[in-house]
Amino acid sequence: MWSLRVGYVALLVAFAGLASVLMGATPWVLAAGVITWLAAAAVTLVEFLVCRHEYAGTRPGLWRMRLLLIHDTVHALPSPGGPDSAERSLR
Repeated sequence: MWSLRVGYVALLVAFAGLASVLMGATPWVLAAGVITWLAAAAVTLVEFLVCRHEYAGTRPGLWRMRLLLIHDTVHALPSPGGPDSAERSLR
């Protein structure tokens, strides 16, 4: 899941680099964003395939699983030991 979040940030960096290249700057920011995004995409793909292979029971379709991963990265819950854990246990 962290690789998806890193990929989101790398995509934003790539867009910022593209904007800076269009304004005449050097393409280092664009290159860093694209390389980081490609690395994050490769790690995400490997994690996705391993998770799908280890999934017990009926496997969900690829699109369903992709949407679940995207939903989980955007709407992540706080960690179990985080400051909100005591409040959640009281509910």
